[in-house]
Amino acid sequence: MTLEPETLRRSPQLAALAILREAAETAIVALCAAHPTIEHALRNDPLPSLDRLADHVVDHAMLMLDALDRYRLLLHDLDRLHRGLAEEDVIF
Repeated sequence: MTLEPETLRRSPQLAALAILREAAETAIVALCAAHPTIEHALRNDPLPSLDRLADHVVDHAMLMLDALDRYRLLLHDLDRLHRGLAEEDVIF
C-alpha cells in the first residue's frame, strides 16, 4: 500500500502501522529461516524449545498482522464514508 501525503494527513497512524507491518513480516521470515522446524507440527513436543518459542512468536505475529489489516481497512472505510458525506454536503 502506497501512503499518499493526503492520506497520512487524515490518518497519520497509517505510517506507524505500515512500519509495524513490515517489521513483523521481516521477523516472521527471519524466524522461519532460523528455525525451519516451525513449519512442522511442534505442538506435540512437551518440552519448551527455542523452535517452539519461535513458532509461538510467529503465530502471534500473524495474528497481529491480521489485526493491523482489519484496522487499516476500517480506517479506509471510515475515510471513504467521511469523504462521501462531505461531498453530499456541498451546496451549489
